[in-house]
Amino acid sequence: MAQGGNKNSGRKAIIDMRPDKNEIIKDIVLERRSMTEIARRLGVDYSTVQRYRDEKISEEMRREIMAENRISAIEADTEIINQDRLDVSVTYESLAKRVERLITKAEQNEDDHFALAAMEGLRRTLRDIAQLQGKLAQNLTVNVSLAESKEWVTLRNILNEVCDEIPAAREPLLRRMRHHVLSVTKEDTIL
Repeated sequence: MAQGGNKNSGRKAIIDMRPDKNEIIKDIVLERRSMTEIARRLGVDYSTVQRYRDEKISEEMRREIMAENRISAIEADTEIINQDRLDVSVTYESLAKRVERLITKAEQNEDDHFALAAMEGLRRTLRDIAQLQGKLAQNLTVNVSLAESKEWVTLRNILNEVCDEIPAAREPLLRRMRHHVLSVTKEDTIL
């Protein structure tokens, strides 16, 4: 079978045929690996990966991947904080039980100085734990920019298509967006 004609004659890109295609695209977009490393791993030339990045990965895909990455990082950080809260609570209970046993033992042995010192230590520890729990209990706020959301990118593409189809709609659309205090950045003025 002769291969000739158009350079893009319907032949599928090597990355598109891989089961780990989505991870490779994320590696490219998020620069988790260099393109040279990706090419070596796939057994292709660097220019193949570069061409795939330039021709196949749309701006919409880039934004979606970056937004998902930011959100997953926030979720992971939140999980760590929640786990820390649980660890502090478990540590507090364990420490309180140990100090209580020490105080009881000191009182049984009529060692008032040790019992008093243990109570003072417990008081300071409880104060520190209460302060830490107060800091950890503060509400977390997650901000996700509308400009990075998958839905906004899709909606903006639809609006661009409509404005290309009906050029007279561009000016009223932008005016109404500004009226409703929707962010219209330089990039959005492409609308």
